[in-house]
Amino acid sequence: MDKSKPKVQTIIESVFAGAIDKLLKSDSGQRLGALLIQLDMATGEVLIYDENEILLEKNIIFEWVEQPEKSERLYRQALHYVRVTLAALKSRKVFDNPVFMRPLKVLLVDDVFNEMQTIFTLEGAEVTSEGRLMKNLDHDLQNFYKKIFGNSE
Repeated sequence: MDKSKPKVQTIIESVFAGAIDKLLKSDSGQRLGALLIQLDMATGEVLIYDENEILLEKNIIFEWVEQPEKSERLYRQALHYVRVTLAALKSRKVFDNPVFMRPLKVLLVDDVFNEMQTIFTLEGAEVTSEGRLMKNLDHDLQNFYKKIFGNSE
């Protein structure tokens, strides 16, 4: 088994944890619908930006820098680590925090922020909310439509 896998995964998880921690502690009241990820295999950098292209967190993965040949396999492996991290964050309900809007997208971008790929998406139906302001909103909305438009059944 490749000994660098757990270490690389841990580094990527720490980058995401740092970025999310900054978002949650921010007093800006900012709500995000996207996170932007840059993976620079040559420098080993993993960078996470908000949707306004403001750097939230970065780190260097020296195992990537030390690879003599930056292969497509290494890049796919890096994307796999990012996806595993995002799935773990989702399972821990990190994205249920109100700072994240729906749909939430995590986009892989190049160094000038051109979208290359959508890595991860969370739709509104996947959200569990606690303490909703209006618990029966769907039911009330249906009743409202029936009153206005009549029963069209």
